Amino acid sequence: MKKTAAQLAFEKGNGWGGKRRGAGRPNKSGQVSHAKRETVKSTTPLHLTWRLNGDFVNLRCGEAVEAFKMGAEGAKKFGLRVVHYSIQSNHVHLFVEAGDNLELDRGMRSFGCRFGKAIRKIAGGSGPVFDGRYDLHVLTNPTETKRALGYVLQ
Repeated sequence: MKKTAAQLAFEKGNGWGGKRRGAGRPNKSGQVSHAKRETVKSTTPLHLTWRLNGDFVNLRCGEAVEAFKMGAEGAKKFGLRVVHYSIQSNHVHLFVEAGDNLELDRGMRSFGCRFGKAIRKIAGGSGPVFDGRYDLHVLTNPTETKRALGYVLQ
């Protein structure tokens, strides 16, 4: 079995910025941070948001929805279970479960490859389909889970 390298944490050194709240240069790119992701457990649900890079295609068209379903089905092989989802015109909200960070990583790679290739086939052109990384929110308590589920489904 192939071993994968563990993700290393970026250690902040001495220098500008300090440890003050709000210190440092603000992120104006609108992209998700490349900091280490939160730890995922099989007992906690996850809320993911993944945005398209541009105006490729309306994700609510029939072909895109079928591609989404095929991508979600393919991610099951890697331990990622898509429980609920909401497809918007330019992004998707996913309510998923994964056993650990490795299952989440592999499942989202599988989902992203399948779904991205299908979107690229529908829209044509070349280049990345998704706008960087997906946004991950680990839901830690029942109230947070209920609110996130209401947000995704309504």
